[in-house]
Amino acid sequence: MTIKNSQILKQSFKIAQKIERLGTKLHELIGATLELPEPAIVLPVGEAVVPRRRGRPPGSGKKSANGPSPLSGKPRPRSASGPLAPAVVKVLQRYNRPMKVTEILIGLEQDGYQWTAKNPKQTLYVRVGKLAGVRKIGDGLYASEGSSLGGIAPETVAPPAETPFGQVF
Repeated sequence: MTIKNSQILKQSFKIAQKIERLGTKLHELIGATLELPEPAIVLPVGEAVVPRRRGRPPGSGKKSANGPSPLSGKPRPRSASGPLAPAVVKVLQRYNRPMKVTEILIGLEQDGYQWTAKNPKQTLYVRVGKLAGVRKIGDGLYASEGSSLGGIAPETVAPPAETPFGQVF
C-alpha cells in the first residue's frame, strides 16, 4: 500500500494509536475472557514518521550524450596569463574610469590575457561583478575598488551654437 500524502499518513498513524489504546482499555474492562485478533498493522509508538522524499531520485538526472565531461574529477584549466581578477583590476586602474564589459574585454586582449573559455565575453560578463577588487558603478559599468569614482561623472556639454537669425538648433 502506498500513501501519497504525508498528511494522510499522519492521520492514519494517529488513528492506529487510538485503536491500540482502545484495545488495551477494552482488555482492562473485560479482562482475559475476550479474545481479540492481532492488529493487521503494528506501528511503533513514539517513533517519528519520515515523509517520503520529493522530486527525482538521486542519479536519475539527464546524462550527457557525449559521455562524461573531459574535466570531471580534474582541476579546471587556468589561463597561461594568470588569474582573471588581477587582470581586470589592472585594466580598470589603467583607464581610471568606469568601463563596460566589452571595453574591459578589449583591454584584456590588449594585455595579452589568454582565455580558456569558448565565449570570453559571456564569461567575463558573468564573473566581473563577483571579482575581488571590482565594484559595479551603474548599469553595466564597473570600476576598480581603489578608484575614487563615487559615481559616473557627467560629461561637459558645450552650449548650443546660435544661428545668425537667433534661432537655436
